[in-house]
Amino acid sequence: MEILRRLAKAAVVGGVLAMLVACGSDAGSGSSTPGAAPGAAESVDGAAPDDDAGSLTEPKGEECERLTTDEVADAIGAHDGGQHDYQLGGCVWTATSGGEAIHASVLSKDEYEAVAEIGEPVSGSADGAVYDEIHGELWFPCGSGEFCGIKADIGDSGRRKEVALRMGTVLQGRL
Repeated sequence: MEILRRLAKAAVVGGVLAMLVACGSDAGSGSSTPGAAPGAAESVDGAAPDDDAGSLTEPKGEECERLTTDEVADAIGAHDGGQHDYQLGGCVWTATSGGEAIHASVLSKDEYEAVAEIGEPVSGSADGAVYDEIHGELWFPCGSGEFCGIKADIGDSGRRKEVALRMGTVLQGRL
């Protein structure tokens, strides 16, 4: 009988420990933000770094006017007209069917280095452009230490690259 009591206590303690681990108890991470990734830093004012002024999550104004509705429609067909892109900054136009999208961003060097998939040098588009085949991202310097980017979320890799190169040329001509 004593063995059963000890096993029951061990099972209860094990269950409590499993729940603590599963629920994300991480008292030693330094993060006091519920749901924050373990070890995620906070800024001086207590806000998460992504909520700081100048962050990628803040709309920067005329970001969805960098490409025209027709230019985007030529690439992905009918679309939503563009929304702020919380992934890369800038604007993302999403096709109304088929799941394709075009992202256009202008980032500071620090933002660029933090989020860009930096690929190999490529010709046929903007000066100094690099293209990442896997992610369909084209990036190039666009003045004053900023970097412009086009991401083509298109399933067909050949078409994805063609669209990224074409949109990069258009974007460079506007900035």
